[in-house]
Amino acid sequence: MHLLRSQAIGTEVIDNIDHHIQGKVADLLIDADRAKVIALLVHRFGAFEFLALQTQDIETWGNRIHIRDAEVIGELSDFVRLESLLQDPRTFIGQRIRTERGQNIGRCIDVQLRTDTFDLEWIFPSKFYFWKGIALPVSEIIEVKPEAIIIKNQGPRKEEVAIAEPLMEPKVEPVISTPAAGRSANRYT
Repeated sequence: MHLLRSQAIGTEVIDNIDHHIQGKVADLLIDADRAKVIALLVHRFGAFEFLALQTQDIETWGNRIHIRDAEVIGELSDFVRLESLLQDPRTFIGQRIRTERGQNIGRCIDVQLRTDTFDLEWIFPSKFYFWKGIALPVSEIIEVKPEAIIIKNQGPRKEEVAIAEPLMEPKVEPVISTPAAGRSANRYT
């Protein structure tokens, strides 16, 4: 399933053992080097701090996120590999997007991900606050720096047409067939 970050926020997290709602998604933690969602920040009812749910602990994601049990959700400090992501200044949401030549495209206001692999597929730039520009595929990203997401130069692209060899006319040879044994060459006789 393909899902926007803005649609993922607020999704209920439910465990498969007793089917209790464990919280709601507050945000996504994205690895800027791999363009992949590594964990979800979960807001548990009555808690003041966000909790973490690693994507490897998600069993299915549909209208709700199903996890094995409530123990896979924990405090951020419990997950050592998430500390580097939390301290990394390279983000996607709110990050400036510009081309290699320095042309400003806008700011990233949303991302689209696959819920089966958690890979990012598209980023959505905006020059104005609520207006979404043309979506850019993640394959256009060259590098994510603290100051901007650098993408390939945009603009009209020239198509290179391969030079084709001249076509030769096919050789047509007449086919002479003999009738099978017991049949005549003329069908209507």
